[in-house]
Amino acid sequence: MSIVYILMILLGVIGIGLSFWGQGSLRPPFDTISAIGLPLSLIVGLMGVLLLCVPHFFG
Repeated sequence: MSIVYILMILLGVIGIGLSFWGQGSLRPPFDTISAIGLPLSLIVGLMGVLLLCVPHFFG
């Protein structure tokens, strides 16, 4: 399961980077979609870190 958690962390970091890039370079409405993706990517990355450090946090 730790591979899944590491993939969640990587997905979150890549999503944060792409969201910051998209907000500055894309035209509306795609910049708004990118702005919505930023907190979602942050949540996915933080959940991956939490579950990697404390594997049975929710169970």
